[in-house]
Amino acid sequence: MKEKLKEKENKMSMNVLMLESVGSCIDTNNVTHPLNVDGTPDMNDGMAVHVGECNDEWFSALSPEDLSEMSGWVIKNNKRVGITGGGLI
Repeated sequence: MKEKLKEKENKMSMNVLMLESVGSCIDTNNVTHPLNVDGTPDMNDGMAVHVGECNDEWFSALSPEDLSEMSGWVIKNNKRVGITGGGLI
């Protein structure tokens, strides 16, 4: 399988990591955003959720690759990461 470029820069110059397995992306503040049909992040207010507030169903749907890349992303951006009860802290 060809490796996909997971980090994208959207029109607002916000760096995000694409999490295709859950139809989302995560920004450098650990905030998740849903993806639009065209694959761009939906940056509308009210649609963003901090990763610490995502539910167990969301975490269970993450592919092993996305979970691994997200953990690296969070560490790279100097954020604390830990997995407890299906969620990141």
